[in-house]
Amino acid sequence: MTAFPFLAFPLAYFLLYLWKRDRRLAGRWAINITNFLLIRAVAVAYSVIWPDAVSAWWWITGFFLAAISLIGWIQVRWKGKLSLLKASFSVWRLSFLLFGLVYVVLYTTGIVKTMGNV
Repeated sequence: MTAFPFLAFPLAYFLLYLWKRDRRLAGRWAINITNFLLIRAVAVAYSVIWPDAVSAWWWITGFFLAAISLIGWIQVRWKGKLSLLKASFSVWRLSFLLFGLVYVVLYTTGIVKTMGNV
């Protein structure tokens, strides 16, 4: 599943829907499971494409810290108080979109780089 994390989404959705019979819950959990797999796939693809570069885990950690800080700052400016739980959920959902895009870019880069070496 790490090689193709998007395949986990329909599988998780289908299994959770069969178990709970709740489409919204199945969708949320499918996104969460796929997000974990996307993060892992991005880290692995990054290290395979650029083995001498800084570990992708540093970039991922930095992204989460910066994004939570930014969304927390925006919350304080707009609402006057910080809800770390809401900020974390927002960043988690945004990371699904970001890591999905990064995965596609890295996958394409890996294919192009491999074909260039042939």
